[in-house]
Amino acid sequence: MKKIFIFAAACSLLFACNSEKKDDKKTDSDTTSTTVSTSDKKPASELLDLSAGAPVKNSFAAFAKGDVDGMTANFDDNIRYVFSGGDSIIGKQAVKDYYNGRWKLIQSISFSNEIMLPLMANESQAPGVVPTGKWVLYWAMADVTYKNGKNIKFWMHNTNHFNDAGKVDFIGQYIDRHPLMEATKGMK
Repeated sequence: MKKIFIFAAACSLLFACNSEKKDDKKTDSDTTSTTVSTSDKKPASELLDLSAGAPVKNSFAAFAKGDVDGMTANFDDNIRYVFSGGDSIIGKQAVKDYYNGRWKLIQSISFSNEIMLPLMANESQAPGVVPTGKWVLYWAMADVTYKNGKNIKFWMHNTNHFNDAGKVDFIGQYIDRHPLMEATKGMK
């Protein structure tokens, strides 16, 4: 699984870095033309500057400190938080309640090897299902120690969508929850 994430990240970086200038051989007369291109349409997706991912990174940094209010500070009131297992949480307060409950079990948590890929989806690949707009894809290695002394490390991946107001209105979290359930078995 780790190799897949590394491969995906490497491919994304290679794609993003492939910005060869193919028009270097144009003459000055070509660049002074006043004709307007009819292909000024935006691409289906665009990579954004890494700074566009700061709200996501800050959210995880706050969570690692046990600051659930800080974690959810940039969440929309009607956020939809979906886990890879199919269950979900609807609403900012419900997300806060869930993660405050998780902190009753967690002694410490940290995130490392973070990879962020902020992008603007100008066209939906699944219209009516996946919205256009700003997305931040986030991968990290989580290291969790529970109050029962058990420690687990796992890769996680989150997809974060931002609404027009700049708030996170959707999060999809992709993790294998089985090790988490095993590590917290019997804890309340």
